[in-house]
Order: sequence, then C-alpha cells, then structure tokens
Amino acid sequence: MARSVRKNAALMMAGTLFSRAFGLLRQAVFNNLYPDLAKDAFNVAFRVPNLFREILAEGAVTNALIPVLKGLEGEPREAFVRRFFAFLLAANLAVLGLIELFAPFFADLLVAEGSRLDLGLVTGLIRLVAPFLLAISVSALFSALLQAEERFFAPAFAPVAFNLAAVSLMLALPKAATWIAVAYVAGGFAQALVQLFFLRGIGLELELSPEVRRAGALMLPFLFTTSTRQVVNVVLTALLTAYPTAAVTGFYNAEMVYLMLLGLLSVSPAMAVFPRLAEHAARGEAGTFRELLSRAIYQVGLLLALASALAWALAPWIVAVLFAWTPAFTEANFRFSTEALLALALAVFPWGVYALLLRAYYARERILEAVRVSVALFLLNALGYYLLAPYGMFRLNLATVLAGWLGVLLLAFGLGRGAWLDLGALFRRFLPVFAAALLAAGAARLFAGIAGPPVGALASVPPLLAGGLGGLLAYAFVLRAARAL
Repeated sequence: MARSVRKNAALMMAGTLFSRAFGLLRQAVFNNLYPDLAKDAFNVAFRVPNLFREILAEGAVTNALIPVLKGLEGEPREAFVRRFFAFLLAANLAVLGLIELFAPFFADLLVAEGSRLDLGLVTGLIRLVAPFLLAISVSALFSALLQAEERFFAPAFAPVAFNLAAVSLMLALPKAATWIAVAYVAGGFAQALVQLFFLRGIGLELELSPEVRRAGALMLPFLFTTSTRQVVNVVLTALLTAYPTAAVTGFYNAEMVYLMLLGLLSVSPAMAVFPRLAEHAARGEAGTFRELLSRAIYQVGLLLALASALAWALAPWIVAVLFAWTPAFTEANFRFSTEALLALALAVFPWGVYALLLRAYYARERILEAVRVSVALFLLNALGYYLLAPYGMFRLNLATVLAGWLGVLLLAFGLGRGAWLDLGALFRRFLPVFAAALLAAGAARLFAGIAGPPVGALASVPPLLAGGLGGLLAYAFVLRAARAL
C-alpha cells in the first residue's frame, strides 16, 4: 500500500484496537454485574435497533456517502451535507416511531415459545433502547464525512467514548436490565458528540438535491443487503432463545471477540484503502487497482490467519480472561461463550477477506453484483442456522464459517474474471500462510494447556500469554522457512 494508505490503515487499526478493547471491558462489566436472565433479555431487545443499524448507520451511510463526497467541493458539498443530515434524521425518527409502535411484535418474533424470558420486559427494553439507533446513525454520518477527507482519527477513536460512557453508567446506575438500555443509549450519543467537534457547518434543512438523490440511490442496494442480513439475525436470535439460559449472552460474548478481530484486522484496513480503490477505479487504472487490492488482501490475510488460529486454539482461556471475573459469570455462560467462539474463530479469515473484496466491488460501483452475492450468503447463513441449531452452539455457528468461505470464492472469482484481481498469484502466496496458521494453532493449544487450565480471569492470563507467544513464534517460523525455500 502507499505510505498514506498504510498510515491511515495503522490509525484505523489503532483506534479499532482501543475501541474494541474498551468494548471487551464493557462486555466484561455487563457479564459480571447482571444475572443471566437480565442479560439475555437486554441482548434480545438490543437486536431490534441493530436490525436497522446497518441500513441507517454504518454500512449503508459510509459506503454510499464517500463516493458522493469525493466528487463535491465547496458550497455544493456543504449544502449536500446539511440536506443529507436532515434526510437521515427524518428517516431515523420514522423508524423509531415504528419500533415504539411494534415493540410487542418484535418481542414476540425474537423470543421463542416457552422461553424463560419475560415478554413484557423484552418489549419495554426494546422501546427504551430504540433511540440508540438515532445516536449511532448520526455518529456514522459524522464518521463518513471525516473519512471522505481521509481524516481517520475521530472515526477510529469515537467508539471509545461509547464504551466509556456505557461502562461508567452501568457501574453507577442500579443493577437492573432497564438501566443497561439507558447506559447504551447514552453511550451512543457520546460517540456522536465527540466527532461533532471535528466537523463544521452541518445544517438541518431537508431538501432532496440531485446529490442527495444520488446518495439515496447508492444506498438502496445496501438496504436489500442489510435487510437480508437482519433476517439472519432474527433467525439466530429466535433459535438462541430456545437454548438453555445464558446461551444468548454466551453467543454475544463470542461475537464481541469475533467482531473485535474483524474490526481491527479487516474492517479498519478496508475503510482506509476504500477511498484509494475508488479513485483508481474511477480513473480506469485496473493494474494499479489490482496491485493495491492484492497487497491489501495479503497483508490483512497474514494477520487474519494468525488471529483465527489463536482465537480457535485459545478460546477457553480468552473467555475466562475477558469475562470470568466473578462467580456471577456462570458455568453455562462460560460453556456457551467458548463453544460459540470456537466456531466464530474459524470465520475470522473468510469474513475478513470478504470485507476487503466487498469494498473492491463498491469502489468499482458494481454494487448490484455485490448485493446479489451478499443476499444469497445471508439467506444461506440463515438456512444453515436453522439446520444446525439442533446440534449445539458450536455447530450452529459453523453456518457462518461456510457462508464466509462461499462469499470469498464468489467475489474473488468475479474480480478475477475482470482482471481486477490475480487469483492464481494470491492463492500461491496464501498456501504457506495456511500451513503456518495450522501449526500456530497446535502450538498455542499445547503451550496454553501446559501452563494451566482456564479457571478464572487472573489464573488464565499466564496460559493465555504462553499459548499466544508459542503460536506466534510457530507462525513466524513457518513463514520465514517458506520464504527461504
């Protein structure tokens, strides 16, 4: 990557590392302050604003706005920002009204029949946490504006404000499920507020200018993609609520680690390289585009393969260190968290590479192709959840692994056909990487097992460090040996 792209990627990765670390702190506090039923009820309710989050926030807004903003300067750009802000605000308020109105329907949809969860509590939590959607949508808009200027500091570190605010309030407020929702909503607005200081001239008038209509048109395909993704989330949540108590929270604990790895090692670099890919695509510079994309995939893939191997090998110790702080973290919570992480660790590499490939399609404005693949994957993922649910938490989440690999193959072959990606060269470069990852996983599990079992947060730190160091050394050794051949 060019020096500026590497610098931006490093900044995004640093910010993501801090935000995900504080996110893990938030999740650990959450796990150890509240009983399992309260945690499960909130996690189910929190799924509802997340159903619309990528439609009105991170996914659609970021990917649709950056290409438009890159083509505007001066007063037209400022006018577009003001109008789109008003448009986004109006859309969010409309959705919030629908959530408040149909909260009982969502609760009934997400909670399985016979579940121990209280439908009335879940309904109330849905209504209480719904404004989180507005907060995170505004934050996503601010983030997109800054990223379009290749100013990545505030977008990278803003989630830290969310986590700090949420943790502080969870510690200070009464230990009831309703107050968790208050803490999350306040955290969302804190995340938006810290970015506001880096922006100027945001208006509120609602006017559908040609630029706003263009951005809206670019967002429409994402609506289909993200709406389909939320079908997967609904299916998954309904299936998890049929599992024993602590299954929902166990899954979310594992998902937190999984998303931290993806955000740090894939989403951040993909966001940093996206503006440059869009620029090369707009100029028709296929060779430069191919070189930049291939280099980004390989460099990111090196980290993803190692992270996937270590997360799989060290899953029990990771769960213990991050969440098993007090006896309130039950054995059932530990078991479900570990089983989910064992599977999701295997999904880190394919979905991380998928995020980069998807940005390549967006940069070339081949959005409909990307949407078709994404929709097919999400539907297959949902079907996989349904078929594998009777076989336990680990097998349930293997559906995500299989869908990720299928997505990588479909997107990569599509780019290869258009000479935008050299598949043969990339495959040959990754063969030793996969071999190194397998050896790293074995070494990590061996060293951690020798150092001690996962029996609590503090006691699990030395085995986790020993396993991580052993796996890292094995990974580096195999890669160096492969390069010497």
